[in-house]
Formats: sequence, structure tokens, C-alpha cells
Amino acid sequence: MKIRQIRKQVFFGMMFFLCLGMMSITAQQDATSSASAPYAGATVADFEKKVQLQLPGQGSSAPSRGQVLPPESVINTGDGHILLHLEDGSDILVQPHTHLILKQPSPTSWQRLQLLLGQIKAEIQKRVSGSPPFQIGTPSAVISVRGTRFFVEVDKHKATQVDVEEGEVQLENAKGIGAPVLIKAGSSSHVEENSAPEPTQPTSELHGKSGKSDSRGNGGNGGNGGNGGNGGNGQGNGLGHGNQSHGQPHTPPSIPKGGGHK
Repeated sequence: MKIRQIRKQVFFGMMFFLCLGMMSITAQQDATSSASAPYAGATVADFEKKVQLQLPGQGSSAPSRGQVLPPESVINTGDGHILLHLEDGSDILVQPHTHLILKQPSPTSWQRLQLLLGQIKAEIQKRVSGSPPFQIGTPSAVISVRGTRFFVEVDKHKATQVDVEEGEVQLENAKGIGAPVLIKAGSSSHVEENSAPEPTQPTSELHGKSGKSDSRGNGGNGGNGGNGGNGGNGQGNGLGHGNQSHGQPHTPPSIPKGGGHK
């Protein structure tokens, strides 16, 4: 009888410690997952003209300054701009006629943005050594950066073009076709859904072939950089950088004066 009781006590003791061990492992995994997959989302820093938001489980609405947008929020810009501030200090300037979705990074996908159509300017804070890259997805590409300033454009054919102003950006086909290309400052590349990324070339040459100006609207009328890029190339990025050109010190993107109407 005593032996049987001892065996029961040993059995229940082993089960108790086994449960504690499992709970500890689960807690560690949750902590690791949380640390390796930071909260995405964004805060509305500013906006102008017509911009529509659709938060998860809600209908369309207009933005407001300081509004927090959770992952899976959908942004559609009509003729307006919206400036998003991310929790890591990065900034995304969404151009007119753009369709964008905020994403939640995970250990299997580090994408924070899904650009489906239109243009954005991104100024990404530098990542510390060992941290995952900042990624943007499009229908045809995966764009990976570790801190840089660049433009991304997706056209109606789902082709993606990346122009890098500062730092380096890796561009690869979303389906894994071909080898990724590393785009350095002052250079651009282009990729389509079913083809490998094109070799990089100077942005000025690429824009010259397509009829675009290399100034990207920064050579306009000073603080009115977003009003169609007056005097620049007609693209109008709403940067308000005046005559700033490539290679000058970092200046966060901004909405032109008069924007942000509620």
C-alpha cells in the first residue's frame, strides 16, 4: 500500500513539474514572437485633400491627425496625400491615387506595408545589427531595407519601380523569379510580376527615357512641392523640399502648407 502511494505521489509530482515546464516554454515562445514581430500600424501625422481610410471591421472614413491605424487598415488617396508615422520613427508619405494596406510583421513575413497601386516615399530608420529588415510588398515585388530614403511606384499593370535617394534597397520578384538586385543611392530598378528584376541604372537616365524628371517634384516652388510639382516634373510628391536634390541631408517628408483639413 505504501509503495502504491509513493508511486502516485511521484507520478503527480512529475506531472506537476512537466506542466510548469510547458508553461514556461510557451511563455518564452510568446515573448520571442512578440519581440521578433513588432507591432506595425501607423499614426496619421498629416494629410490633405481627399483621403479615405478603412479600419479592420469598419466602413470608410476620413482621417484625423494623431489617429492610430492598426494593421490591416486600408488607405485610399483620391487627389490627396497622407503622411504616416511608424512606431520605429520611420515615415511614409502616400501620394495621390494610391491604394495601400498596413500589415503586421510576423516571423515568416516582415512586410509592414502592401502597396497595391500608386506611389509612396519612404524614409526608414536604420535597423540595429541583427534586427530584421523593413519590408514592403507589392503585387510584383518584395522590397527590403535597413534604413534609407526611397520611392516606390506600382502601376496599373502591377509592375514595380524603386528609386533610391539614400542608402541601399534590395528588390526581388514576389514569386522568387531571378536573383534580387541591390539598388544604391541615385539608382533605380524595375520588376514585373513574371520576370526577374532589371539591372539597376541611374535614376536620371531611367526617368529621362520615360519622360520623368529626376527631381521628383522637389524642384518646385519651395513649400508647395505637393501641388503637382510646379516647375518640377508634374508628379508632385508633396515633399515641400523646395530645391533640395539627391545627396543632401535627410529631411523628413511633409505635407504642403494648407493640408490636413479635417
